[in-house]
Amino acid sequence: MAIQRDQRVKVGQIVLIPAKIKDGMFPTEQYFYWEIAPGNNISGYVVRDQIQNDRVRAVIVSLTKDKAVLALPGELTRNNLVHVPISFAREHAAP
Repeated sequence: MAIQRDQRVKVGQIVLIPAKIKDGMFPTEQYFYWEIAPGNNISGYVVRDQIQNDRVRAVIVSLTKDKAVLALPGELTRNNLVHVPISFAREHAAP
């Protein structure tokens, strides 16, 4: 569900990241893969309650005029903080 373009996002808001989801190594976790851009991806393991309709829950931890920093849960292949365009945060903000 897309958010109206003029809606503002704020620190602490949940963003639902579209990702490929598979079963994890343990029954309580799932593996996810998110291709941010061609050649730039993140993958990792999260507990099942961090997945909502094939989307990973992330939290906005910082904002600038044109960027949002998202904190992803779980154990990832790299840093849990991801910089995305503010438009991505608006479009994927949880209702």
